[in-house]
Amino acid sequence: MILIRFFLKALQMNSWILILATVTLILSSSYIIYFIEPETFTSPFEGLWWTMTTVATVGYGDVSPTTVSGKIFAMFLYIIGIGLMSIFIGKVIDFFSIRKRLKEEGKLTISTKNHILLINWTKKASITLDELLKAFEHIQVVIIDEHLPKTPIQHDRVEFVKGNPANTSILEQANILHSKSVMIFSPDDLQTASQADGHTLLIGSMVKGIEKERNKPIYTLCEVTNSAHIKAFAHVNVNEYITANDTAAHLAARSILFNGSSEVIRQLTSNEGYDLYSVPKKPEWKTYEDARKALSKKGALLISNGNDLSIINRLQETIPEDANLFIICNDDSYMDIVS
Repeated sequence: MILIRFFLKALQMNSWILILATVTLILSSSYIIYFIEPETFTSPFEGLWWTMTTVATVGYGDVSPTTVSGKIFAMFLYIIGIGLMSIFIGKVIDFFSIRKRLKEEGKLTISTKNHILLINWTKKASITLDELLKAFEHIQVVIIDEHLPKTPIQHDRVEFVKGNPANTSILEQANILHSKSVMIFSPDDLQTASQADGHTLLIGSMVKGIEKERNKPIYTLCEVTNSAHIKAFAHVNVNEYITANDTAAHLAARSILFNGSSEVIRQLTSNEGYDLYSVPKKPEWKTYEDARKALSKKGALLISNGNDLSIINRLQETIPEDANLFIICNDDSYMDIVS
């Protein structure tokens, strides 16, 4: 009965108290058996070895008590130690199980850095995530959504935060200050473009508010349903806008006029064939012409510096040190350029 009450108490122990009790039992037992049988256990370390193999039920038998007092203590340790160790291991398993559940439910604080933050889980967000994981082997992604009951995908490079993305605490939980960039998708469940863009704008304003308050740039992209609302997004200093409907209409018109152009755009917006990449300026590239020639030899086409496509008409100009050069090439050429 005494032993049963002891183990029931152990089950109710605070985890830290249980850890302390287990470590204390192991260390004290190592010294006790050393003092009981110094001839058999020549050092406290020998006692520790015997204690660990006993409570872990391995029992190698290479060293064991030979006196009556030593054997009595061994029986005590076997009963109490194994029971306490089993409870301890059970608590550890419970801890990891609870942590796994909380992670899936999006309740843990994100410690990942230099990650991509996808806000609002939509069909387009799902496609974007798939492209990111396929195209970039080391990119980490964090999803924020307030409607999903748990993470929409089980992947070692994807984490989830559940909550209202217009709430500062939720954005900070997703470690937004250490993110590489933030993409805010227009919700699928709102009826009008004004409602959808209003929701996106609210989140974008919160992100830019954190940027201003913490004095740390947060590169923010927003999906805009109606291009007439772009001025509102520009007013809060959103970095980029994606107008999916207008883009689709523009692409359709170009495909009608210039047959085959849609396949070119499709390749540039997927991970098939040739793709769009960004590379920094190299020291040996003084002008855009230097960069164009060097990249051409590697099988890449220089198209812009950031969103400035006019560099094709200014090839003799000096490249700024902070240039962000966009190129078109295949994956092998890109890896050759950046290596």
